[in-house]
Amino acid sequence: MSVTVWDVFRDPVLRQCDPLIAAGSRGMDHVVRWAYSHERYDVTQFLSGGELLIIEGSALADLDDDARRAYIDALAEAGVSGLAIELVDFFRSTPDAMVRRADERALPIIGLRRRMPFVALCQEINTRIVREQMLSGMEIDTMSTSLRRGMTKATSAGDVADVLFRVLGESVVIFDAGAGVAARAGLDGVPAEAWKAEAFTPIPVRGEGTIVATVAIGQRFGIMDAPMRGAIAAVLDACLAPFMVQTIEGKIRARLLSGAADGLHAGSTEVAEGGEMMRALGFLRSAHVFAFALVFNALDGSVPQAAERLRGVMDRSGESGRSGVIVLLEGNVLYGCFLSDDAFTRSAAFNEECRTALTTFLSMNVWVVAGVSVTGASGLLDHFAALRYEVAHGEPNWGHMTPLHDGAIDRMLSIPSTSDAVDAFVGQIAGGLLPGDADLVDTLCALAESAGGKTQACARLGITRQTLYNRLDKVTEITGIEQQDRKGWDSLLIAARMIVARRGRG
Repeated sequence: MSVTVWDVFRDPVLRQCDPLIAAGSRGMDHVVRWAYSHERYDVTQFLSGGELLIIEGSALADLDDDARRAYIDALAEAGVSGLAIELVDFFRSTPDAMVRRADERALPIIGLRRRMPFVALCQEINTRIVREQMLSGMEIDTMSTSLRRGMTKATSAGDVADVLFRVLGESVVIFDAGAGVAARAGLDGVPAEAWKAEAFTPIPVRGEGTIVATVAIGQRFGIMDAPMRGAIAAVLDACLAPFMVQTIEGKIRARLLSGAADGLHAGSTEVAEGGEMMRALGFLRSAHVFAFALVFNALDGSVPQAAERLRGVMDRSGESGRSGVIVLLEGNVLYGCFLSDDAFTRSAAFNEECRTALTTFLSMNVWVVAGVSVTGASGLLDHFAALRYEVAHGEPNWGHMTPLHDGAIDRMLSIPSTSDAVDAFVGQIAGGLLPGDADLVDTLCALAESAGGKTQACARLGITRQTLYNRLDKVTEITGIEQQDRKGWDSLLIAARMIVARRGRG
């Protein structure tokens, strides 16, 4: 078992320091990788993440509130698990500025009201960490051996669930990639709506490189740490995948909803293949697509119900084309995409229809990340690359909807290569403008250079106001970004200037 900040706080040796939780109580479950002491203000250059930092506070005593807040920000961004500060000499209480910022960043601060040599504290904590790691390793080896032995006799997903239940002693639910329930164990007689009584940990299972199932394992008798989950996932990847039905259509859905292969921007070959996949699913290559993700706080019986509701939202066909939805459950995230071939579909109307449909799920206390309407495989693949980044790095806002483009600039700044960062940003925001009419890009640049003034933009371009309006309507139709979406529109103006800058260097 991993050692958490809670474990350290309750340790008998640390208790001799009369500790208190001064701030950041939401982060008390953070895993502590090592205990370390260093008084330098720029201590993060010596850290690699997961540390419990123990200080007397001498480097902070003469600083103002802004500097103290910056110190907490630096620790949080470095991945520090917690901060223990002595409240004896330099401080008698934790400064309010640090408390407020630590609460915001969920960084635990433990106040030590009695003095003890830090070497003794570090020795106690680190010895415990090493001991727990050794015991955890032995436990994982034993568990893996028992699981593999039991799986040799499994002939179905139900058998796999039964083996997991016998070995782990926890309830098990196996979801297929479409969010349907494939098997369960340890829940005999328990209706789906009662699963909320269990705290399930989701483990995605892969076969031939794609998601084939998600196994939800109960946590009534213990919390599985990352090494334990990894060991179970390795067994399941080998043993469960052969029992999950993988149709060609299912593989195509999983591939499309995985996004661009490099996680950044889809190349021309990838886009062409994506177009063929869309056609194989029965949609036009030029179909309108709207990417989204429903992030569940906990996996329970509402997940398959949500998938069924989504399928009923836009499952229709007519003379003008077909509309529908494809979904993929991966862990606690239901990735999905609305598609519409309708020749009369407009981006603004499609955006509204999709957002309205997704709003109905907010009552389930899920976090919704919603894209915008774009066309074809290029927009689909690029938006899912961005969507997966947002889900992985964004802060869940349960019961609320987050526009995908809100995080576009943060995503761009996280990419080390400037060229890759620009490709990812432009692909996510501008998309179809790349091979499109250069006049549209020039119009956006003129608008940006005129600080949004339409009269000045028309003068720069030598066009009438009606022509400007027509071009901006066409931009919205291609990118799905409407002018009233200020964050998205501002990002679009930046993307247009990047396209022109590259054109000038070309």
